[in-house]
Amino acid sequence: MPRKRPQTQASSINDLPPCAGPKLHQFQHHRSPIQWMERLDDDRGDGAGAEGYVFRAMIRKKQYAIKVFKFYDPWSSEYYWGPLLGEDAPLETAAYYTDPFFAECRAYGRIEGATRRGKLKSVAVPCHGYMFLKKADERILKDRGVDLGLDDVDIDFQQSIEGGCRPRAIVKDYVRGDPGVNKKSAKKILKGIRELNKFKIYNKDIRIDNFRNGLLVDFGSSWTEPHALMDALGPQDVRDHKAADLALFDEMIEDEEIETKVRGLPNPEYCSKLRSWDDD
Repeated sequence: MPRKRPQTQASSINDLPPCAGPKLHQFQHHRSPIQWMERLDDDRGDGAGAEGYVFRAMIRKKQYAIKVFKFYDPWSSEYYWGPLLGEDAPLETAAYYTDPFFAECRAYGRIEGATRRGKLKSVAVPCHGYMFLKKADERILKDRGVDLGLDDVDIDFQQSIEGGCRPRAIVKDYVRGDPGVNKKSAKKILKGIRELNKFKIYNKDIRIDNFRNGLLVDFGSSWTEPHALMDALGPQDVRDHKAADLALFDEMIEDEEIETKVRGLPNPEYCSKLRSWDDD
């Protein structure tokens, strides 16, 4: 049975994504000219698994980091979301919960709300909203060899959702410096991850490349509740997903050989001993 498709193209641009849960506002200066500077993520490559490209840019004399997302085809991950959402799930629903662009919109929408209320701070690089790029910017990026993969997606579907075939981008603070993940910062970083989880934001990609000066900079893999896929999982799978950030933090500490006793999850050997004591 073919998936349901929306019948008309979105006529107005609002906070995104247009589904249940947090949303991100449009960048205030989205109509202003952009001066594109150097690429910031050359080391990540442009393979099929890459979500997009990150550039330093100048807008109204201020520096930003702009993440330009590749176009996303929900059919490419149907093997994953299909069994969870069901064969009658509208294709746009799958996109709203699996497209890295919408994942960042949802996560940053929740982060902004918590930050405004004074409940969350110094966890993620600040975000200034999303924007759809103009034709002039699209040409500039194309001349630089940027391929957003429009030829690889269903054009009819792409034209039916917000922004159509215009390149999507998210604007963040430009943060200099290294990842900032070290012995001194480990405890603070773990606290920030726990706070995000408390607000039902699960980054799901905790690794040293996703930090700048100790702040998380990428949420393209994140799940933010309410989340259609999480709602379809069994209780144990939900617990595993919610604990993933803590496990990934521990893995990062080990991989980077950071000498600290800070850990996100209890020591497995210690847990095993506790269980043996309980059995006694």
